[in-house]
Parts: sequence; C-alpha cells; structure tokens
Amino acid sequence: MILADNRNTSNPYINLAIEEYLVKNADCTNNGFLLLYINEPCIVLGKNQSIYREINFDFLRNEKLKLTRRISGGGTVYHDTGNLNFALISKFAEEKINNYKLLNRELILALQNTGINASFDARNNIICQGKKISGNAQFTNRKNIISHGTLLVDADLNILRSCLAENSFKIETKAVRSVGSPVINTKEITKQFATAQDLSNYLTQTLTTQPTYRFTDIEWNNIEKLANEKFQSFEWVYGRSPHTKITKGEIEIEIDNGVIIKISGPDSIPDLLGVKYEYASIKKALEIYPNASELLSTIF
Repeated sequence: MILADNRNTSNPYINLAIEEYLVKNADCTNNGFLLLYINEPCIVLGKNQSIYREINFDFLRNEKLKLTRRISGGGTVYHDTGNLNFALISKFAEEKINNYKLLNRELILALQNTGINASFDARNNIICQGKKISGNAQFTNRKNIISHGTLLVDADLNILRSCLAENSFKIETKAVRSVGSPVINTKEITKQFATAQDLSNYLTQTLTTQPTYRFTDIEWNNIEKLANEKFQSFEWVYGRSPHTKITKGEIEIEIDNGVIIKISGPDSIPDLLGVKYEYASIKKALEIYPNASELLSTIF
C-alpha cells in the first residue's frame, strides 16, 4: 500500500478533497493508497444527510466548528485532533461493495496486534469492548473504491456528544439519519498510543510498503480548488440537505437546497422566502427589524 502525503494539513476541506481526488485519479492497478489525516475540530456529514437534523443548532449558531460533508453515505461524525481519519483507496471490484471486512482486513489486524481487540458490528462500525471506536463508509465511481473512517484515540467525547445531540424542536425530513452508538477512545484500551499522531505513525509503518506518494504542484492546486469550490461551499454543506421541515413553536419553516421555500406563523414573522437557512444569512436578513435579536433566536 502507498501512503499519500497530505502535506500535514489539518484542513478538513482539503483532506476530503484529497480523498475524492484519489478515488477519481489514482492508478490502483498494482497498489492501493492509504491516506491518514488529523483534522482540526469539525463536523462531517454523510452525503445524503440533512444538516438541520444531524447537528445541534447551538453548534450551527456559534460557527466555531467547520462544517462539511463527505462523498460517501453513512452518519455524521465529529473530528478533532484526538481523532485519526483513514482512507483506503483501491481498484474497484464488485466483491468490495459493502465488504468492510475485506477492505479493512489489514487495518483490523494492525489494531489487534496492539491489544485493541477490534471487530466489526452489524452496522460496519469498528468496535472494541462493546463500544464504537470507528465509523465507516464507502464510495465508488467504479474505477476505484474508497473505504474510510474515523479512529477515536483521544477525542473530546463531551463535545462529540453535544454537537450531535438531538434538537429540542421538531425536524421532519426523509434524509438518512445517523444511528447513535456508545463510543470509547483507544487510549482507554491501550497505553501504546497517547495521541492520534502516535497511531498514525504506527499504521504508516505497519500498512505501507511503497515509497510515499507526493502530489505535484498541479495536482495540489486541483485539490485546493476542489476544497474551495465544493467541500467548503454552501451548496455542498447546506444545499445538499434533502427537503426539511422545522417546527419551532408556532413557526413552520420548509427548506429545500438550504433555502427557505415556505415560512408560516404569527403575523410578526417576516417573509424570508429565498433566504439561505443558515445563521449568518438569517441574521443579515433580519437586520432591518427593530426586534432582530428576538426574531433570530425564534427562527434559527
């Protein structure tokens, strides 16, 4: 397996763009690729999820965590510097579809050799001691296939639970919903890895046998362009959310492609049709009203 060099970036938009770039462009005829990265604190949704149902609105309001979504399905996950992300990219074959045990066999063995008794559960999570240490997902364009996931080493589990906590108001959507599971950091299982970087170093030494692949400047420019134009865009992060209806007291808000298409409630509720349903846009749209602060907390 060949290690792909991500230039030590912790930018989630770039790391997700690298994943897509490798799936679309890497030559995996003779060797697969391994990408390991540690993101700054962020929330990553599955491709088909509604951002409004998956993320607690306190975290949509404070804008302290980067938000994005990946090219694969599955549930929403929280990343921070205590979380190691892995991506295994290989040549496509029909037998690999949803075959996580096959694609992650070497990774599982590497973990088991350190005393982490890792295995897959029925939902394709990697578990140990009955708790989840890794969520997994797949994507293929039938040229290559990617199996990627998280590995909790020393993540802040309190923030993880808080940002993915269910909101108190009613949210209706047909979007794929995350399934919660008890989680555990691997530092509670073994003392061998104090940090995510320690685990990254171990997996690099254990799983890779070929020289590291370093992107050319032209390739890196294409990756940065993909990060900026896709993974950081409103259209990808919010706009891909399937139709969602939010009920907050007497107010009903319907959202399509991240934009308000219907809003109803008391006569005092302003007409916000066509406004993006994200905190900064709602705040700006309400600036002209004397009770803007009150309206903002009511609507978003």
